[in-house]
Amino acid sequence: MTQAKFPLRRLSLALCASVLAGASPRAHASTNLFNVYLGAGLGHADLRARSPSLIASDPDALGTFDRHDMAYQFAAGVRGLYLLGAELDYMHLGSGSVSPAWAGIGSLGSARVSQKGAAAFALLYLPIPVPMLDVYLKAGVARITSDLSASAVVPGCTGTLCTCTVTCPNQTDNGSFGMTETTFAEGAGVQWSIGNWAVRGEYERFDALGEHPDLLTVGVTWSLL
Repeated sequence: MTQAKFPLRRLSLALCASVLAGASPRAHASTNLFNVYLGAGLGHADLRARSPSLIASDPDALGTFDRHDMAYQFAAGVRGLYLLGAELDYMHLGSGSVSPAWAGIGSLGSARVSQKGAAAFALLYLPIPVPMLDVYLKAGVARITSDLSASAVVPGCTGTLCTCTVTCPNQTDNGSFGMTETTFAEGAGVQWSIGNWAVRGEYERFDALGEHPDLLTVGVTWSLL
């Protein structure tokens, strides 16, 4: 009887160890110092920019540009030590246009803006006690390029810096402006992992031309390691 108890005890201990090992995938994942992944997302962007010098004859004609468009994003990142990560993003916020409210002298005939860029983020994963679910915060720097173009109905002259009286013939004054800025970027996201794949929803916010364009996407990531 005594000899039969020891094999049963060893078998029970082995079964318990195997069950505990299979029930703790996060423990195994945390021992992998670097989890490299690639991702892509599609979503909605708010294009925002301000350029009071775009139309010199009417500095306030353009004011703040605020439009919406479809956007996309590509990402490459690494997750290390379970709670920390780093990511490089390329995002295209799209483009948008606005029509004039009226056609009088000094009115804005039309305006168009496009914004795109790249960003480098540090990620902090929150210790959420839910298997396969991650919630994270991200902060870093972005390199955003904003291109604006506009036309306005102004008193006739030969350039945007000239001055004319109201007796000059009216004409359409065209202007364009582009700038690339290195600015602060921030965001947050949530993702659900299934094997090497993860589905994520994410929000990012940037600074550009005195305004704050933002990006909301839904996408997937694939882990290489």
